[in-house]
Amino acid sequence: MSLLTDKELNQYRDLVKPASTFEEGFGWKAVFGAIFVGLIMLPAAMYMSMAIGEESIGPAAKWVTVILFLEMAKRARTALKPAEIFILFAMAGTLVSSPTQNFFWRQYLVQSDAARSFGLGEAFPAWYAPSDSAVLDHRSFLMTEWALPLGLMLLTQIVGRIDGLILGYGLFRVTSDIEKLPFPMAPIGAAGVTALSENQSGQEGWRWRVFCIGTAFGMVFMFLYGGIPVLTGTFLKEPFTLLPLPWLDTTVQTQNILPAVPTGLIFDMGHFFIGMALPFFGVLGAFIGLVVMMMVNPFVLLPMGMLPSWKPGMNTVQTVFSNHIDFYLSFGMGLGLAVGVIGIWQCVSSLRRSNRPAIDAAAETAKPVAIKGSRGDIRTWVIIAVYLGSSALYIALCGWLLDWDFRGSQLIWVLLFFAFVYTPFVSYVTARLEGLAGQVLAIPYVRETAFILSGFKGIEVWLLPIPLANYGEDTMQYRIAELVGCSFRSIWKLTIFVVPVLFILSIVYGQLIWSLGPIPSAAYPFASQMWDLLARNECLILSSTQTGFSPFLAALKPAVIAAGGVTGMLSYAALSAFGLPVLLIYGVVKGLGGSIPQALIVQFAGALFGRFVMAKRFGPDRWRQFAPVLLAGYGCGAGLIMMFAVGIKFLSASIFQLPY
Repeated sequence: MSLLTDKELNQYRDLVKPASTFEEGFGWKAVFGAIFVGLIMLPAAMYMSMAIGEESIGPAAKWVTVILFLEMAKRARTALKPAEIFILFAMAGTLVSSPTQNFFWRQYLVQSDAARSFGLGEAFPAWYAPSDSAVLDHRSFLMTEWALPLGLMLLTQIVGRIDGLILGYGLFRVTSDIEKLPFPMAPIGAAGVTALSENQSGQEGWRWRVFCIGTAFGMVFMFLYGGIPVLTGTFLKEPFTLLPLPWLDTTVQTQNILPAVPTGLIFDMGHFFIGMALPFFGVLGAFIGLVVMMMVNPFVLLPMGMLPSWKPGMNTVQTVFSNHIDFYLSFGMGLGLAVGVIGIWQCVSSLRRSNRPAIDAAAETAKPVAIKGSRGDIRTWVIIAVYLGSSALYIALCGWLLDWDFRGSQLIWVLLFFAFVYTPFVSYVTARLEGLAGQVLAIPYVRETAFILSGFKGIEVWLLPIPLANYGEDTMQYRIAELVGCSFRSIWKLTIFVVPVLFILSIVYGQLIWSLGPIPSAAYPFASQMWDLLARNECLILSSTQTGFSPFLAALKPAVIAAGGVTGMLSYAALSAFGLPVLLIYGVVKGLGGSIPQALIVQFAGALFGRFVMAKRFGPDRWRQFAPVLLAGYGCGAGLIMMFAVGIKFLSASIFQLPY
């Protein structure tokens, strides 16, 4: 059975038609939007990441920025084009993720108790962060000792963004233009842009109404679920919660019936809406994988002694981690390899069915850059040249930082493997998963295993800018841009403008925040409570190449990896033979041991409600259009409430200082 003829995939492929014309989205409005986000929201995001947590402001910042500019455009008697709205979304999401926050973490890590307890206090190289207390006590990035780390940060940011955009575009050409994959999550982003465009242009159609319904759901539920704990935690000693955060954990209570099985329920309605919007058979496959895991763990693997790390009394996180190390790490690797082989076979089959090399078709028919209306395609040789050049640059940079002294190890071969074997493989598989079911492939502990097997001694290997990335995740933005009619050149122009602006503003605000007081301190509750634990976990990994012992190597079981690969291939063959949707196997990959089961249960409930209640009420085709818009609205409402609650907490922490 071909993916191109899968009925459900074709339904999602046609859910939102690509725009017939492409417009320029980057202009003065995007420039003013970048200035607004950079000056107003960036410092708040940097502060919140240490005071509340990393995801405190990012999702809401995009919606707030776009809605604010839409209202400003209305009062100026103008309007934003869908392409401009899309670029504002992308710009806001990029600007609120400051790379300087990583340097706050670095200055803490090199002088932490965890580093000293593992004997790493003097082991950090100067190109990672200065470890001299005389330098760190100044709490200033404007010192010569920080010049090399900051320079490396800028260089890797530029190269990384170019890689992500160009190589992500190349993978988009393969998975969307050639294989015609549906990208089921792309209509969610496109629907939000379309709904906002309808409203600001005075054409309030069904998308805006459905979007507003989703926004109302998001605001009400997130106020009860997340807003109340944040607000009460601002003024009370202990926050008050109506629903368990992050989930209700019943693993200990059910261990006598289902030993070594994580159980519980998450109350975040966002997963329910995601289940309604995702392809049904993809969600069903994940649930099947979960059920198989719940049966296999207590009745097969545990009696056979294949889950030795599990002990009674472990909670969900501990159980998932122990099972993952004992079995599902290796089994998941085998499944991932099977998915990759299947994807490569499907791509080769697609190319064989073509009468000509389709990968160059879009580029050959693209209009010159100066002509308005072209999608903005580039030729294949440019994609390949960028990939080879960036990979060579990363390898040369790693060699230069090590003074080309690989200490008798096989590290150079590991770098070549990552650059030219693993990165293309995992990027392509992820691009297919994004195109099929909105999922990302993450094969765990590949970096750790490779570094340990390389024989390199020293912690520098963990800190190098290695050529390891997953460019498949960047394909989604191109599909959304295609749906809303935004020229791909706008995305590239945005990057050229945003990267230097982000770097400069990050240094300025980072210097200001660090000069106010030590980080972490009582002013940053999240960092004060969590960074010590995170530092101990990281130092455990860093020290593995110092001592030569690694629990990661012991967790790899070739027989289990092979079993996972065979299981994946046989499952795909069975699905093809019986004509069942191939999305089932991709869902099973997600459900087998690698995800928190609480979220999968709620997603499956949403999928059942959407398919057997809402689809019957509105009709399958119309409901398939409603669901992504509803999810986009829910994300907007939930983000607005959380930004409001976190803003109150931010103001309280900044203004009120109790004398006792």
